[in-house]
Amino acid sequence: MRPYGSIRLFATLIVLGLSASYNQAQSVVATEPDAIRPANARQPSVAANVELRASSETSQFALGVADVIHVNVWKNADLSQTVTVGPDGFVSLPLLGDVHVAGMTANQLAQSLSSRLTTYVVSAQVTVSVVEIRSRQVYVMGQVGKPGGYPLIAPITILQLIAQAGGLNTFANRKRIFVIRGTKGEIQRLKFNYVNALQGDTRQNISLQPGDTVVVP
Repeated sequence: MRPYGSIRLFATLIVLGLSASYNQAQSVVATEPDAIRPANARQPSVAANVELRASSETSQFALGVADVIHVNVWKNADLSQTVTVGPDGFVSLPLLGDVHVAGMTANQLAQSLSSRLTTYVVSAQVTVSVVEIRSRQVYVMGQVGKPGGYPLIAPITILQLIAQAGGLNTFANRKRIFVIRGTKGEIQRLKFNYVNALQGDTRQNISLQPGDTVVVP
């Protein structure tokens, strides 16, 4: 066989091999779309998942005194308002006057307002969103990343609150954390051992109540 004939045969084999590899790769992509994913492919972020969860929880949250809500009437800016629930549980809204909202969820209030506004607005569409929760809060102070007040939307434990507050600082006394709780005019001091809680001692991980303050010395 002439030298150029050998070279031509070798080149043909290479082309056939590359073609077979390409077809196999295409088959994998077609049958398993998640098998090959670009490094920069967009994935739902943790923050987005947290926001979705928070939005779902606040829609079922029972409104209370001092909570801030936004009432939006579709295509009617004059009737859309951001209001604060008063000490009596009422808010003041255009056309409707004083409306009792305490104890209602945002969804329930939206349905009620839509029904009441039909007297004044044709096919009134109302949405209510919780801007700020002030009626149910828990607090953390001392050696944590972000001390302050946190809305109590859903049940939360001390460990979860500490995590939400950015975790413990380097010099935090992990064995002498305590919770200050006021019940029926009395002040309770509940001890909490962070180390034991991490080791699985479920007695340590107390569920917090509105108004509780976690102190991290």
